[in-house]
Amino acid sequence: MVFDARDSTRDIDAIFKPAEEMREIIKDMAEEYELPTDWLNDGVKGYINQAMNQETYISLSNLDVYSIDAKGLLAMKLTSARVDTKDMEDSIFLMNVLSIKEENTLFEIIEKYTHPSQRTIASKFFTKEAFQKYIRQLKQED
Repeated sequence: MVFDARDSTRDIDAIFKPAEEMREIIKDMAEEYELPTDWLNDGVKGYINQAMNQETYISLSNLDVYSIDAKGLLAMKLTSARVDTKDMEDSIFLMNVLSIKEENTLFEIIEKYTHPSQRTIASKFFTKEAFQKYIRQLKQED
C-alpha cells in the first residue's frame, strides 16, 4: 500500500492499540462490509523490532498510520519465506525500490532488521532465489 506495489492484497498487516477494542471494531467491519475476518490482522507483530524505522503514512485526528521503511519491509518479506503468497514479488519490488546491487546486501539488511530465530534455512534459500529472479528481471529490462 505504502509503496503502491500492486493493486490488491488479501489482508492488511497491522499492530493496533488498544488491541481488544480494535479486534471488536475489525470484526464488526468485516461483517458490515463482507470482508474476511482477518482482513486486518496483527500477525506481523512478531517481525517488528526496534531496529526498524517507522515512517508516518497518514495522520488523522483520531488515527495515526505508520509504515516500516523499505529495508524493514524487505527483511520481513525475505525472512517470512512464504511461497504461497506475494512475498517473492513484493521482495523483488522492494529490491528495485532500494536499487539492490549485490546479494550480500540482502543478508546485511536481514541481519540488521531481524531476530536470529527468523533467519532460517528456508529464508536463506528464499532470499537467494528472490535475488536471482531480481537480477534476471533487471537484465530483461536492459
